[in-house]
Amino acid sequence: MSNSFHASTVDRLGAWIAQGNVGAGQSLKVEAALGEEFGVSRTVIREAIKTLVAKGMLEVGPKVGTRVLPVRNWNLFDPQVVGWLAAKGLPASFVMDLLDLRRAIEPMAVRWACERATPQQIDEIQAAYRVLETSVKDKGDYNHADQRFHEAVLAASHNQFIEQMLPALGALLAISFEVSSAVPGELGRTLPLHKDLADAIATRDSARGVWACMSLIENACEVISRSLAH
Repeated sequence: MSNSFHASTVDRLGAWIAQGNVGAGQSLKVEAALGEEFGVSRTVIREAIKTLVAKGMLEVGPKVGTRVLPVRNWNLFDPQVVGWLAAKGLPASFVMDLLDLRRAIEPMAVRWACERATPQQIDEIQAAYRVLETSVKDKGDYNHADQRFHEAVLAASHNQFIEQMLPALGALLAISFEVSSAVPGELGRTLPLHKDLADAIATRDSARGVWACMSLIENACEVISRSLAH
């Protein structure tokens, strides 16, 4: 079984579960029936199930078979899991919890970035801002550039736990940006705050950097709250 074939089956099965085809607490079909439905062998299904067990989505037991676990058990720091959930459409509680996570992590990471960023990282953050500035007219390009900008800031914190979380944080940030950027004129309105953040890190001004970071998060919270209320 090739790695790509395994990965494809994991992606299809994970997305299928995230779409709600089988509810939390319910059991999947037996491997043979799942294999027939997905057009793969029992062996491929069995290996895919093992991967999804490791992601916290499934549990396997002698009496219950293969059962879907509640979303709170899923590994929400796995970018693939986040992607499957986002494709379905995230509930308001998930998005608001994500904003709480940003409040908890990003301001302190910015403070550390102001203190610890290397000259090369400062250049990378400034370059990421320039890409952001030129992409305002295109929402898709802007969201990608915004994610890269914030990832560069987080990396400059030089905290190994934050660095290991970067792939997942990047995926989670992308969701926040996607929701907030849907509001007309929002991209241009937040651009000056991104410049303040980039310049604060370049000048080692942690107070200015934390202010800009918190302003961006609270602005996103306001926009997202309004969009979710409609």
